[in-house]
Amino acid sequence: MLRTPNTEIPNLIGHDPALVQAQLTRILVSPHFRQSKRSQGLLRFVVDAALAGDSNSLKERQIGAAVFGRDTAYDTAQDPVVRNAAIEVRKRLAQYYMEAEHASELRIDLPTGSYLPVFTVENPVGATVPSPIVVTRAEPEAETAHAVRPGRGRKWAYAAVAILVAFGGAAFLWAERVTPASQLNAFWEPLFRDQKPIQIAIGQPSRLYRFVGPRTDELNRALGGGAAAGGAADQLSIGASEMAWVAPEYLFMRDALSAFKVASWVQSQGHAYQLAPVGQTNYSRVRHEPLVAIGAFNNAWSMRVTAELRFVCDQRTVDGVTYHFISDRRNPAAFVWKVAQPAGATMAEDFAIVTRAFDAATEKTVISVAGIETYGTLAAGEFVTSPEYLGKTLAAAGGDWRHKNAQFVIGTRIIDGTPGPPRVLATYFW
Repeated sequence: MLRTPNTEIPNLIGHDPALVQAQLTRILVSPHFRQSKRSQGLLRFVVDAALAGDSNSLKERQIGAAVFGRDTAYDTAQDPVVRNAAIEVRKRLAQYYMEAEHASELRIDLPTGSYLPVFTVENPVGATVPSPIVVTRAEPEAETAHAVRPGRGRKWAYAAVAILVAFGGAAFLWAERVTPASQLNAFWEPLFRDQKPIQIAIGQPSRLYRFVGPRTDELNRALGGGAAAGGAADQLSIGASEMAWVAPEYLFMRDALSAFKVASWVQSQGHAYQLAPVGQTNYSRVRHEPLVAIGAFNNAWSMRVTAELRFVCDQRTVDGVTYHFISDRRNPAAFVWKVAQPAGATMAEDFAIVTRAFDAATEKTVISVAGIETYGTLAAGEFVTSPEYLGKTLAAAGGDWRHKNAQFVIGTRIIDGTPGPPRVLATYFW
């Protein structure tokens, strides 16, 4: 193994840079790397820098700027894009070398806690293989005169190292598979794999008007003056020409906060995004780029994507009261996840559907973050960006969920006008 004292680049004697580059090419075109531009970019950069003897480039901030386009003064504590990408590279390298046909190849490893790659060969031509260091308990002096046969000791040492590496690699891969963070990344992977900007479409109010014309002030006083207006509002007659539809100019605050939370997380993973109100998110855009739809009844994309699925947002009137609710098509009589309309300021609970599903119309996987009201949408936005919530839920799901569509019904309690932690009420994979 090539080792480095402090920050020096390893001595490459016995390791022809051309052979290292050839091995790098084999790795990058393998099934483990060829679908991940981010992993390819990071591994190629650190190997090239090591071969060039450029240790200054192998620092987190410099890598973030060179590989992921970050500003050279960006805050690495707030933006762990390089650390997250390095974890992914280590996982993919371990998977590559676990395959028997690659076991005897020159190894390129990225040790934990470092961005300096290590190059290893089993017995490079022209290199001296160091004798293994064997630690034994002290024996009487006469006993120590019997030398250990070098060949036999060396074989046993290599066998022990091979076993430890195999077990260590398996344990590493298992830990990577089941950690909440890796599960969360796997949930988003269908949207990340295209390496295209993710469209985040924010729902908008559909019924929002402004008074216009000579009676604007009078109408505003009558309908917005509270008790001081007395019964004047009851006597008003308003013509259509006195109102202008202004809904496209506005967003609901909690929907916007949910979208910003999703956008921040997408950016932290090294991917680009575009925020836009749903009214500006047309089919030609989402036909070619991945989509996250924020909101339910105020977002036509969410409603269309979930229209034929198991869990869907619906409306029902019972005893003269209209409700927006989440319908379970496998249990249509159930009427539990509901919010009376119009929703009042005193509502105590909201519900949401989180969906990840392949959409035949766009030929893309779409994620929908859809609350009945905006409280649910904000809680669902927290759910889809948190290893603590979605990651743990998926880690406990079992089975091969990664290649399936998924829906989650989320509940959240509202305290002092703020949604609490998201609670998973139902899950479905298909």
